[in-house]
Amino acid sequence: MLTYEQQTKRLLSKRQAVLDRIESDKAEIEKINAKLNAIQLAKIRDALGCDEQGLFELITKHPEQLAKLRQDSIVESDTETAQDGDESELIGQTSFFDEKSFKD
Repeated sequence: MLTYEQQTKRLLSKRQAVLDRIESDKAEIEKINAKLNAIQLAKIRDALGCDEQGLFELITKHPEQLAKLRQDSIVESDTETAQDGDESELIGQTSFFDEKSFKD
């Protein structure tokens, strides 16, 4: 059987290894987030049909156009309903008023 000191040393070593992996994972997450941000920015630029400079000018010199685009986006998302989506999610679901629910 290991002594208390040996057990403590072993557990501290394991804990340090986990902490080292966490730090490494944090760095990897930051790299992934940077790539995701770049992709999202590129998608926005493509949707607006402008390059980086054009997007910068839109944001800084014409914020009213950006606000209008944002408002249009909000209105568009508000008009979408569950019926617009994939109706396969509703298959097999019963309502409170189905005859099946009263038989149980």
